[in-house]
Amino acid sequence: MIKIKKIAMQLCLSSAVLAAMPAAFAVEAAATHHYVVKKLNIGDLPVKTIVPITAKTAEQAIAQAQVIANNPNADVAEFRIDLLEFSADTKKVIALGQQLNQILKDKPLIATIRTHNEGGKMTVSDQDYEKIYREYLKKPFMQLLDIEMFRDAGSVAKLTQLAHDKKVLVIMSNHDFAKTPDQQDIENRLLKQDQMGADILKIAVMPKSKQDVFTLMNATLAVSQKSQKPLLTMSMGQLGTISRVATANMGGSLSFGMIGEASAPGQIDVTQLKQLLKTVQPTP
Repeated sequence: MIKIKKIAMQLCLSSAVLAAMPAAFAVEAAATHHYVVKKLNIGDLPVKTIVPITAKTAEQAIAQAQVIANNPNADVAEFRIDLLEFSADTKKVIALGQQLNQILKDKPLIATIRTHNEGGKMTVSDQDYEKIYREYLKKPFMQLLDIEMFRDAGSVAKLTQLAHDKKVLVIMSNHDFAKTPDQQDIENRLLKQDQMGADILKIAVMPKSKQDVFTLMNATLAVSQKSQKPLLTMSMGQLGTISRVATANMGGSLSFGMIGEASAPGQIDVTQLKQLLKTVQPTP
């Protein structure tokens, strides 16, 4: 676990990021569209924290959901379905999802199948990916659904429309665990997600240098001025940890924290994350 003092020392980077921004970016981000989900206003400050449920068994998932439900620093829970031992058993997953949603009470639940192509544990064809999500959406147990943007384009479009028909928000996502694409590429992916009908735009990239972290944050700020959709962007690993805090100043609306086990490299304990976000984010 990264200590809060170490992270606080990195916060000086955020002012350096602002100084390094091109002049065209040195303006306030456009007003972000707001979504009220279980009374939680997503898109409005303060930045909302997401804590993953990383369990392998139903019992572990229920225990983690109870901890998240009782932690005032956790705003949203993400159900990482691909990490379950029974992830292929759709009926069992749906039953567990319904339990988790009840346990979380007023805290929204994101349902996520992170596939092997995007750094997850589940290998699945585009056809089966669509089929599984269609089953989940028959009687949704989630308020938000993570859809990977680089699955079959037809399937992504159909699932996005179906989610919206069921009043479920779509987080469209992309993950690159090998590198950080250039700034224009990151911007293009996020803006493409917007065009594809996403409600929340998400990208996670792996930095190889400090400059890569600047690239991700520059792209976040640029997209925040071109789209009104909430942004969930991050530079992963310890090198990118600062991005999970500085998102508050770059136009981001959400950030991942953890309680216990992380679901991606570089996540911060959610209590520490909340404290740091309160310190750096602009006053509404």
